[in-house]
Amino acid sequence: MKKGMTIIFFTLLAALLYYGSVTYEASCQALAIWFEKLVPSLFAAMVVIRILDGQGLLAALSRRLFGFTENLFHISPDAFSLVFASFFLGSPAGQILIDDYVRDGRLSQAEGRRLACCVTVSTPSFILITCGSVLLQSFQYGLMIWLAEFFAVMLLLFFTRSTPVALQLDPRGSVPSLFENLKDAVVQAGVSLYFIGAYLLLTLVLLNLATMKLPSAWRLPIQCVTEFSLGTNNLALLPLAVPLKALLMTLVLGFASFSVHLQVLSLTPHLHLTYLRYLGYRLMQTGLAGGVFLFLMMLQRLRG
Repeated sequence: MKKGMTIIFFTLLAALLYYGSVTYEASCQALAIWFEKLVPSLFAAMVVIRILDGQGLLAALSRRLFGFTENLFHISPDAFSLVFASFFLGSPAGQILIDDYVRDGRLSQAEGRRLACCVTVSTPSFILITCGSVLLQSFQYGLMIWLAEFFAVMLLLFFTRSTPVALQLDPRGSVPSLFENLKDAVVQAGVSLYFIGAYLLLTLVLLNLATMKLPSAWRLPIQCVTEFSLGTNNLALLPLAVPLKALLMTLVLGFASFSVHLQVLSLTPHLHLTYLRYLGYRLMQTGLAGGVFLFLMMLQRLRG
């Protein structure tokens, strides 16, 4: 096994050096996605969410708004604040927050795994603005994609009610000062974004090396399942009707891409997720999101 891995990695190193121009272009592409899309859309949100969480405000808001989740999803209102936060953070940032709760003993591994597997989403800004207003030039279709992803997650949470989720008391016993909380939030957000960018770069470099000899018709589906932002951007360029492109984007975002899968499993060491389990949830979410989108399309046609 070790000998085989040694051969694979030395072969990979040789390919990186021999196809230096491909490696360089893929690295620049990854850094552009990270710097121009991920950092502006995620950093401020990650800091604010962690401040709200650290000050206890997120849980307090959740108790007021989500009292129904105990009966519907078997998730306490306090714990549902993590679902709420994950929708704004996107993946893998939401899973990193959940993993922190498992590390601190406020969630069990089973509870954390349930939330991490069910709530794998893209940020609202990416779906509504990037996919909707920019790529599809239709905020309405962006909203339909977001609703499809939202209800797919809610259905997954409903189907997994056999694992109740409830937060334990904070072992710190007291709320940290605002400035201490701000410092910790900035550091945690910065470290998370650094690793997200590093894994994105590795994924795109390997993707370009693996597909550079393939016909263009084969590259698109591989891009869609490997890196969702690259896949959705290329889907928008296809000569297809807008509803069909929106449906394909919904499926891509439901699957979340192998790049996100790698980031989630690598950046959540306390959850001990197995990939087959996580992949199964992504396939279920893909099917559920696609079904919800088609249902919304049917409602739209009945109204029109």
